[in-house]
Amino acid sequence: GYWIAKGDPFWTYSSGLAGIICASAGNDLYHPIQAMIIGMIGVVISYKLHYWVERKFKIDDAVGAVAVHGYAGFIGLVICGFVLNGYPSSGYSVGAMWDGSTYASINPLGQFLGAIIMFGVLGMLPGYIIAKVLHGMGKLRIPREVELAGLDYEMMEADKEAEKAVSTATR
Repeated sequence: GYWIAKGDPFWTYSSGLAGIICASAGNDLYHPIQAMIIGMIGVVISYKLHYWVERKFKIDDAVGAVAVHGYAGFIGLVICGFVLNGYPSSGYSVGAMWDGSTYASINPLGQFLGAIIMFGVLGMLPGYIIAKVLHGMGKLRIPREVELAGLDYEMMEADKEAEKAVSTATR
């Protein structure tokens, strides 16, 4: 994360989390070296995708939560489908399957469709609808002048007054 972010402290720390999230889809079946490589791939993709989406669509992900959890998680699920293709998805027999086995196997298409359902249909779509409703009600963002001054402006002014009182006090 440090190398890809060129020393940016936020992305240095967030990259560790993104790597873990990316590798988590197959953690119980990956070799440790596989998990490390998959985590590194997820970090690079989520870092680049974060800034691309921010520039292209003007979507502000201020804390990087969508990039770290969403992009890295999606990529991790898709990579899992390719790396673990054919492995059993659970230890339980589910009866005869289309490929002649008695278990449901991991495959790229299943992982991709599952990722689309999880992140797109259950995550992005409801979030987008709620954001549009809040935006329509004028509740999504604070006014620009408040944003520039900071939400804690009054608190900071009170702290300055208290600090001034302490520094000028005599015994």
